[in-house]
Amino acid sequence: MKTEFPESAYTETERLVYFARMCNKARLMLEGKLHSDYHPYIGVGFDGRCCRLLKVSYEDIKRLVAEGKTDDEILEWCYSNGYRPTDDEVFVWNLFMIKRGWRDDDSEYIATAKKELGLEDKVELLTLFDLFEYEEERR
Repeated sequence: MKTEFPESAYTETERLVYFARMCNKARLMLEGKLHSDYHPYIGVGFDGRCCRLLKVSYEDIKRLVAEGKTDDEILEWCYSNGYRPTDDEVFVWNLFMIKRGWRDDDSEYIATAKKELGLEDKVELLTLFDLFEYEEERR
């Protein structure tokens, strides 16, 4: 079976970046199609941060994905059963996520990953989202 890369982290569901990627990774994992590089990060890392923002468990996300719910339906469930962030919280979340790795405690990880991938010359790769886009051939 051919493995796949997940949805772009930049894709928004309603107004949140990353949520679509988290749901898509869960779908691909359920179907046995998620590239093995992503398996250790299922439900943790950015997935965990997203769930904590919405005050839901990743197990609930997996269950709703398995039930065939759309990203919009899952997000609405999160809002009803967890937490609906304010406009200011969404603004902060989106900027935090989009800029993660740029001049913060993940900067060293970005530098190491670029070196391991032979991408030291790619000065435009500043954030984790940038790295995802490049590795997943969207850039």
